[in-house]
Amino acid sequence: MRKVFIIDDDVIHQRIAQIMIEKHHTYDSIASYTEAGKALGFLQENLQNKAELPDVILLDLNMPVVDGWDFLDVFKTFESDLAKEINIYIVSSSVDENDKARAATYSSVKGFVSKPLSPATLKELD
Repeated sequence: MRKVFIIDDDVIHQRIAQIMIEKHHTYDSIASYTEAGKALGFLQENLQNKAELPDVILLDLNMPVVDGWDFLDVFKTFESDLAKEINIYIVSSSVDENDKARAATYSSVKGFVSKPLSPATLKELD
């Protein structure tokens, strides 16, 4: 069973992503978080629960309180303790090359995707 987490404070973007995922059967299970801190808490509570962990995280960068960069910094502190590898894709409206370069410094980040998501983009994500 393939599972995806959508972490984005924009509920409209979340809903659009959910609809596309459901329509194109990209993943079997979807969990959405408007607060990155709550997603981190869930991941830390389920470090060894492989069935609960996502295969992919679609992560927004610009969020209040805990932004995408904060999420990545905390995630890398426990990433090696996870029961399975989780691939993270930055999903952002940012066109700043510095953001893309910074994202590439995190081993868990497998790509940088521009909003809005498209069905073709979703199919390319591992």
